[in-house]
Amino acid sequence: MTAATGKPQPRNDLLKILGVPFGVAVAVGQIIGSGILRAPSAIAGEVPGIAIIVGLWVLGAVQVSLAANLVAEMGTAIPKSGGGYNYARRALGDIGGLVVGWTDWLSNLAGAAAASVSFAEFLPLVVPAAAPHKIAVALALQVAIYAANILGLREGRALQQVTSFIKAAMLLVFIIAAVLLVAPNEPETVLSSPVAFRWANIVLAYQLIMGAYAGWNTPIYFTGENTAPEKSIPRALFFGILVTGILYVGVNWALLHALGPAGVASSPLPFSVVLSRLGGSLPSVLFALTAMVTVASCCNACIMAAPRVLYALAGDRLLPRALASVNRGGSPAVAFLMTAAGTLALAATGAFALVFGLIGTLNAASGFLIDISFFVLRAREPGLPRPYRAIGYPVLPVIPVIVDGSLVLLFTTANYIGGLVAVGLALLCIPFALVARRAQKAAPAVP
Repeated sequence: MTAATGKPQPRNDLLKILGVPFGVAVAVGQIIGSGILRAPSAIAGEVPGIAIIVGLWVLGAVQVSLAANLVAEMGTAIPKSGGGYNYARRALGDIGGLVVGWTDWLSNLAGAAAASVSFAEFLPLVVPAAAPHKIAVALALQVAIYAANILGLREGRALQQVTSFIKAAMLLVFIIAAVLLVAPNEPETVLSSPVAFRWANIVLAYQLIMGAYAGWNTPIYFTGENTAPEKSIPRALFFGILVTGILYVGVNWALLHALGPAGVASSPLPFSVVLSRLGGSLPSVLFALTAMVTVASCCNACIMAAPRVLYALAGDRLLPRALASVNRGGSPAVAFLMTAAGTLALAATGAFALVFGLIGTLNAASGFLIDISFFVLRAREPGLPRPYRAIGYPVLPVIPVIVDGSLVLLFTTANYIGGLVAVGLALLCIPFALVARRAQKAAPAVP
């Protein structure tokens, strides 16, 4: 039964049981991963100024909020699960939709594999005997998460909400402890900032920050499973970004307070350095547990999102229809199994690092395509019901178009080989689109 109508749901249909709490939880779960544990050190090494570092993290939150302004409108106008693929296909056709969907699926595969391996790397800090079994631990974590999610949406929702809450609470406790219990390492003020750096350093630091904010749009993968998407999707997007932005700024402020820019830059894991100043062995265990919950929550978010992309593609006849089947628990089980085959293989081989490198440009390109889709839909379908309308149209919505378009140019210029590979992956979508069009004529799409 649906929560909204109280009527029996169609068989093999997604459950409509989600709301704002899950949306915020899955956004926080996807965004906050191992990046916040490692990125502060690299960023402090590039831009050793407190004011600039904190300002860049705030700017990152503003940028993704501007992008969320567009996505919130499209998500409420086209309330289907599967993410940005739905908007790109409606606006740009099969090829544009496939580029976005294919990239989204690969990104989540690589994210889940990387998070599970990170979990296995942190576990030996608590259980030293696990050190020689890194791959086995990573695979075991994935199997456990897949088992919970294949059981049903309720199980996956509970797992995501619990892990995201614990992760956010642990980071908040760290911020308070670092500020109140750890004395400042050096008497710098918020305005103290060396001037001997180049703009290239800021660009590199900002790329790391934007990578740490990746996943802010995860709530739209579950739009079709929300009881009231016209209200919950905008709130989940903006609240998720707000919570994450506050935690990111707070964590960096706490690290800089305790260690100073030089101290943060000197250690690949400045969290552990701060906790070690509290004394005893307990801080290192707390760090390991925080890190493990952080990456496990991120892994679950990736594993939940990826099958929804396959579900949407299959529903539009761009993939076999079996991938659109849903079990009694409300999970696209076949899509989960296909995703599991990919993430388990990546974790076992370590090839997820290669996947990350190959799809970097495609990720920027797919974001650009989604931004363009917003304006195409506004022009082509002005009468489309839009429960949420983007604020500041057309000035604010055009900013993400300019930013994402510039990022595509920067990435392809900096790595032309990666750009050529990205173009090749995109061209692979063309034969899929041609086959899909023939299949669409033979049978209607899943409603």
